[in-house]
Amino acid sequence: MFLLPLLTLSHPCINFITALATALKRFRRQQERETSHLCTIMEGTEDAAFHRHSVHVQDYPKHNVILHLTGGGFFAHTLAGDFGYLLDWSRYTNSVVICPEYALLPEHRFPAAFDQTSSIYSAIVSGEAGPLLGFRPDRLIVTGEAAGGNLAAALCVKLCMDKLFEGEAGDNRGSGDTLPTGEMQYEFASRKSSSNARLPDALMLSCPMLNMSLELTPSRVKGTNDPVLPSGLIKTISDSYLPLGTCVEKTDPVASPYYASDDILRLFPPTLICESSGDPLLDDSVDFNTRLKRLGVESDLKAVHNMPHAFWGLASAGFPEAKQCMVECSSWLQMMFCRQHDDFGLVIEVGYEEEDEESG
Repeated sequence: MFLLPLLTLSHPCINFITALATALKRFRRQQERETSHLCTIMEGTEDAAFHRHSVHVQDYPKHNVILHLTGGGFFAHTLAGDFGYLLDWSRYTNSVVICPEYALLPEHRFPAAFDQTSSIYSAIVSGEAGPLLGFRPDRLIVTGEAAGGNLAAALCVKLCMDKLFEGEAGDNRGSGDTLPTGEMQYEFASRKSSSNARLPDALMLSCPMLNMSLELTPSRVKGTNDPVLPSGLIKTISDSYLPLGTCVEKTDPVASPYYASDDILRLFPPTLICESSGDPLLDDSVDFNTRLKRLGVESDLKAVHNMPHAFWGLASAGFPEAKQCMVECSSWLQMMFCRQHDDFGLVIEVGYEEEDEESG
């Protein structure tokens, strides 16, 4: 049985080594019992006995969660480069960071990585992952860089689709379900996978691969020789992730969130996109952010100069542009975690503790 590994960074108020050792012991006990909940969920098993299993989520403490999806062009995970700023995020926002190691190319093409990511998200939100993680989520923010940004945005696209489908279910139930063709084929075929999961409280992306098509844009032409993502590598990733001749088009909104409809995008959570002025994918991010803002979504794009594609990890190496971006990202995460909603769904801003202490 295949178990997708998870790395959980400890809550900053707990000794990291002790918490990690406890998590590993819990993980080994789950393997010995061969009843790992995440393992079952990620394999897509439809075991009725599993779904009847009662998980008392109220028994677990609540923590804010950052679900981070690493980059690497779907061929690798860049956790080693991400570890520094993920620890900073955890400490600064008083949250738990979870990094799933999703399936990689060339063995696993679309939608393997997306399905695993979606299943993990659903298990965390529903509380089914509580016995393995030892906590339940309070507020949850999804982040992702490069290929991980594709998966993070695709997850939101899929969750928004589910909400639209649920609203239309009453009208279509009597006429029978007909699976459409073309761009919407994958979404309808898998729409029940996360239909009960709520949207994340916010979405933060860095140099996301929102558009898997090979259409040229000015930034793709200008960034042909980007040291991290040259044009030849873009084609390799796209053709490997979505080979020609498969039933899923490169413009499928779950494979390429860039092509999601307005009805889907207007349901997006607050979004922050970080970009480099030289990134080949810059134009896709600018267009995506523009559409979100036009549709009334709270969205912003921050671009830095003199940085290559997927630059977040360079903050740990001391690059000033990347370090400044990380400061702004940490502040944005803190702001999103501190938000509350009243009974009418209106956002209430809550002041930071640091500011209260300074004013005192």
